[in-house]
Amino acid sequence: MKQFCLLAALAAGTAFAQAPGRADPADPRVPAPAPAYRSAFEDYRRLEPGQRANWRDANEEAARIGGHIGVLREQMSRSKPTPEDRK
Repeated sequence: MKQFCLLAALAAGTAFAQAPGRADPADPRVPAPAPAYRSAFEDYRRLEPGQRANWRDANEEAARIGGHIGVLREQMSRSKPTPEDRK
């Protein structure tokens, strides 16, 4: 019996802890706050064009290093540490 009274007291305490007067969200008569409009472009910053390279110079550079594969090889050789860097 003592345990039942303790359980009833705990259940009653949690019932009082709930917020009173809260509107039922399923009730269609309850006013809802107006949705706030925020444009997706509000913080948009235009991309500024970069400096263009001369296409002939760019083609000559690509031919000098061996085309697209040469570009990859050059990037890989730059990222590999040399034996002096490992010491």
